[in-house]
Amino acid sequence: MKLSFDVVVAGGGPAGSTAALDLSRRGLSVALIEQGRYETRRVGETLPPMIRQQLTQLGVWEPFLECGPLPSYGIRTTWEGPTPRHHDFLQNPYGCGWHVDRARFDAMLAWAAAQAGAELLLSARACSCNKGANGRWVLEVAQDGAILSLSGRMLVDATGRKAMLASQLGGKADVADRLIGAVSFLEICEIAQWTLLEAVEDGWWYSVPLPGGGMVFAYMTDSDLWMDRKWDELLQLAPHTFERASCRHLPPPFHIVSAASVIHQPVTGPDWVAIGDAALAFDPLSGQGVFKSIDTGIRCCSAIARYFDGDSSALAEYGSWVKETYQSYLATRARFYGSVTRWPGSRFWKRRA
Repeated sequence: MKLSFDVVVAGGGPAGSTAALDLSRRGLSVALIEQGRYETRRVGETLPPMIRQQLTQLGVWEPFLECGPLPSYGIRTTWEGPTPRHHDFLQNPYGCGWHVDRARFDAMLAWAAAQAGAELLLSARACSCNKGANGRWVLEVAQDGAILSLSGRMLVDATGRKAMLASQLGGKADVADRLIGAVSFLEICEIAQWTLLEAVEDGWWYSVPLPGGGMVFAYMTDSDLWMDRKWDELLQLAPHTFERASCRHLPPPFHIVSAASVIHQPVTGPDWVAIGDAALAFDPLSGQGVFKSIDTGIRCCSAIARYFDGDSSALAEYGSWVKETYQSYLATRARFYGSVTRWPGSRFWKRRA
């Protein structure tokens, strides 16, 4: 296997795979390091209608459809008040949204990058990174009990919220809240294919159907408020979510994930850049997590190409765009959370007022 590359990308989620795909098509040699094999369930199942523009731009729209995504025709909310409101995608210029098997979706993007020429390393984990005497990055990677040394002119951190490499290089996380998601899966099918968001006193629920059957239910709250009530009681406090679960016992969460709004600073440095959740992570309420990750992947590739061509300002401009995007997102987030005034004594909602 080749061990020397123009760019080494750590993390095979949507951001990392997009970057590896785009850079490979630009004629650069790329290594893409993914810690798993896309065999386990991943969260982040709903994609907005405008994802079509991105996937078409990347040339993977047909492979995406071959993954069997489930069309999403709209969003139903009980947010400002208890009466459901429905927002459909009938007038959206990009058509419907999509519910996906995230592991299959992520694998599709990684395979597209490999087909474009990227070296895809599965079940591989980046352990450390250092700059050699020749100015190139040396990345120690553990794979199948062996340690590989990969070198590259540019290092891309796409390791998610942990930002493993950027943290080693001095990056710090600026966290806006303590939101977590308790995620459960229920073997149930329904004809409706919409997303449901339901506000409750100490957080909110979302639920979506999945391709092939089954549904994901997630309870979003702050980490210090979690488990104030029993799981079954939490579900019963959300009548529309409870009804969608057919008034059944919802299995305990199989996954507790961080869902905090966060920006890592800085997101660039000498010959390195962070993308996806390693740069900035959005509240799932935005519905923009995957879209944002792909966007950072595309934009960072343009910056890297300019940087390699001698434009010393390219990475700094990408960093400024990340900051501006995050500030705009925070303003939108504040408006959405500020519209809920039903529980004036709730710690969850007061923190977001």
